[in-house]
Amino acid sequence: MRYKKRLGWFGLVLFLSAGAILEVFTGPARFSFKDLSPIVNFRLPRLGIGVVAGGVLGVVGGSLQGLLRNPLVDPWTLGVASGAALGASIAITAGSGTSLLLPGAAFLGALFAIGLVYLLARGRGGITVTRLVLAGVIVSFLFSSLVMLIMVLSRHTLGEAVYLMMGNLGVVFTKSSAWLFAVCALLAAAGCAWLVFHARELDIVSLNEEVALSLGVDVQRLTRMVFLIGSFVVGAVVAWTGAISFVGLIVPHLVRMLFGPRHALVLPGSFLLGAGVLIWADVIVRNIAPAGLPLSVVTALIGVPFFIYLLRTRV
Repeated sequence: MRYKKRLGWFGLVLFLSAGAILEVFTGPARFSFKDLSPIVNFRLPRLGIGVVAGGVLGVVGGSLQGLLRNPLVDPWTLGVASGAALGASIAITAGSGTSLLLPGAAFLGALFAIGLVYLLARGRGGITVTRLVLAGVIVSFLFSSLVMLIMVLSRHTLGEAVYLMMGNLGVVFTKSSAWLFAVCALLAAAGCAWLVFHARELDIVSLNEEVALSLGVDVQRLTRMVFLIGSFVVGAVVAWTGAISFVGLIVPHLVRMLFGPRHALVLPGSFLLGAGVLIWADVIVRNIAPAGLPLSVVTALIGVPFFIYLLRTRV
């Protein structure tokens, strides 16, 4: 068993490392040691954004699935990513696209979205899997439509709206925006660390809420904090990348196949695999469509069949 886990960790690190190498040394422009400016100014920042965004989506997806005991939830299906994109679109149209208001607005949008989904999913019989997923899909489509409407009415291009709703790592940094992203990345890492630190509580809650209460776990407080921290870190990355689908859904399940259900292993593994999946998706996008292609096109082609598999076997 230990050998299997060590082999699993090695495979995750190798997968991410191989993707990182291809991200830096491949692309539409030829690599040359004589001119490293494209790597320093574009490819390394793109790699950093991909690692942070993919890792955050994987960790938050694994946390939400354990907390809600629902294999079909993630930041995208719950509408959190679309809510963050809506907040970011409002900040962009208000002229705050390079200020602290951008991640702040994305966080508020994500928090509002998950709160709305929670309220819509509640009923006389409590929150059910069907209600939660349906409420998340409804909110996701609603907020995605609002993003498109806001961006188009504010005279931004249709391409900007599409990338905000479907994801893109091609951020061009200025000095001020680079520092702002560094702060967002550190805060996102801190949020992910908090979720990993509470992995034991997530293990207990994922088994049964009544058992968790009998063991002294404050389920309501944990739920509020996971929603708050998850919305914050998702907002911190969506403000830069836009909403990326299916990474938070498929990655935790793949990691559970490697390490089992313990969140102390699932969440760090989901960070590595989520980062690797997003980097590989970006490598594919940049090499097959140099003119540009949203990342969710690639992640959806992988995620939709997996989503159908979960729907048929786990629900």
